[in-house]
Amino acid sequence: MASGPLAGMNFRHLSGRFAVKCTLSTKSYSRPPFYDVLPPNKMMKRILFELDSRLTLSKLYPLYKQVYESMDSTNPSINLSSGINATDLMIMKKALEKIRYKSKSINKNLLALENELLYKAAELGDNNAVSLLAFDVLNHPSDNCEKEVKHAKELIKQLHLSNHPLSLKLMGDFALKNNNDEVAEQYFLKFLHFEKDTSLAGEVYGQLGKIFLRKPILAAAEEYFLKSIKYCTLEYSVHSYFYLGQLYISSDPIKAKALTESAATQGFRESFMVLGNLEMNYFSDFSKALEWFKLGMELSDIECFIGGFDCAIKMKDFNIAKKCLNSMTKLVNANSDHHQFYQTFLNHREDKIKYLEKQLASSQSLTNTVRKSKIPDPEVPTNDRWNI
Repeated sequence: MASGPLAGMNFRHLSGRFAVKCTLSTKSYSRPPFYDVLPPNKMMKRILFELDSRLTLSKLYPLYKQVYESMDSTNPSINLSSGINATDLMIMKKALEKIRYKSKSINKNLLALENELLYKAAELGDNNAVSLLAFDVLNHPSDNCEKEVKHAKELIKQLHLSNHPLSLKLMGDFALKNNNDEVAEQYFLKFLHFEKDTSLAGEVYGQLGKIFLRKPILAAAEEYFLKSIKYCTLEYSVHSYFYLGQLYISSDPIKAKALTESAATQGFRESFMVLGNLEMNYFSDFSKALEWFKLGMELSDIECFIGGFDCAIKMKDFNIAKKCLNSMTKLVNANSDHHQFYQTFLNHREDKIKYLEKQLASSQSLTNTVRKSKIPDPEVPTNDRWNI
């Protein structure tokens, strides 16, 4: 909702980070036409419906186009149609954000449009927009001058005093980011006094789940994660799916597998190693386990190389095991952070590595013997074109 004292203020100066990241000079860059940038109408309509937008795409499309085409202007301004307010601009922004999350990709023009809508909404006094911009400054103080940081803190203080829900949630996120779980928990619980069954509440339940997982009070953590996946779409609650899967690994591997696979569909890096180990150790499906490990190897996850090595040894596929070992060596040489981890692997897999080397040596010896005893192919006259 718009707030009188904040309406009409210019918030564009608050975040130099956004400006540097998203504003492109027309001298060096020409934006493609708007109709080439906006996602398909069918997708936009579905997302606006999910966001419970009171306005349809046919009403919002001209405004999207107007804001997009005004971004490169030295003094960007838009004329809002009657009936369109700051909340509608935030829904337009949220729709673009959801597309970014769903597609797992960033279109620089859509991102610029998303941030421009955020600025417009803040200038019209939308508290959610003001809060997002102020916390962006607070999270990146080095990208902003001291005056901007001070102004952002003042805005956050005003919003906190008014018990603005999003600000309470962002204050909890900020405390959690700075390893202050106790303060974070207080802000999250205070948020839940105002919202309990919204998508944003789902994100808060997920954060509380992490806090209680670290305490560790596992029953409470489980309850919070379950609430998170109840109220949040998958792309906004992927951590909850993953951690919930971790809680169920010993008691219910099938449920753990299903939850972790959901996290994997979102490209959650840690899920590949967990799924590989589940398939290898609980379900004894070594072929499927190796496929999960390979996905992690593509992301240079050293634990997936270790899992792939163990899996290949169980499958007696010594060539793959050797490739995993060689790749780990290259990875450690390129990144010294993995050195201690790799050394632990070598110490604990000493017998397996010796067994691998023995099998490879035996295989090579057999290959050499076959080559020596192989009957040579008969010589074919060079003028016999058809090998008759």
